[in-house]
Amino acid sequence: MENPDNLTVGLRRLRSAVAQCQDQDALNRLDDALRMSSQERVQFLVSNELWGGAGSIADQTGIDLGRSVRREVESALIDLGEEQIRRGVVNSRTALWVEAFKTWRRDGI
Repeated sequence: MENPDNLTVGLRRLRSAVAQCQDQDALNRLDDALRMSSQERVQFLVSNELWGGAGSIADQTGIDLGRSVRREVESALIDLGEEQIRRGVVNSRTALWVEAFKTWRRDGI
C-alpha cells in the first residue's frame, strides 16, 4: 500500500460515525482494526465483517436509528470504499455497497 494513512483516516471517520450509533460490537471491531499492523488492517478492509451481507458493518450499523444517523455511516463507508477501490484493496462487495450508498444519497433514500 502506497499510503496507508488515507485508509486509516477513513477508518477513523467510520469509527466516529459508528460511535453515534452506540453499536459497541462495531466499535470494538473498528478499534481492533485501527490497532492492527498495516498488513492485518488490509485483511479487515477486505473482510466480510466490514463489507459483507447480513451482520456486516456496511449492512447493519445504524440501520435502526433513522436515516440521518445511518447516512453518516454510509457517507464514511463511501469515502473509505472509494479509497479502497482506488487502491485495489477490496472485497467482492465493496463496489456494490459504495454504489448503493451513493444511489440512496442521490435519491434521498
